[in-house]
Amino acid sequence: MLEKHIGEPCPTCQTPLQRRASTFRTIVGDVAFCARCCSSFELARDEDAAALAFGPPEFAPI
Repeated sequence: MLEKHIGEPCPTCQTPLQRRASTFRTIVGDVAFCARCCSSFELARDEDAAALAFGPPEFAPI
């Protein structure tokens, strides 16, 4: 399944993607969903999400 961010355009119809609860058994949680063409995409995970939790590097705990 393709990974997409919320708000990105749908590859099929260019409608912005919305967050929606997953109806797939293999995906737990939310998915990026296009209401216009009923397409679902796995939510993309940012690699720097853990680093961003602490803010800029100068404020990171030592």
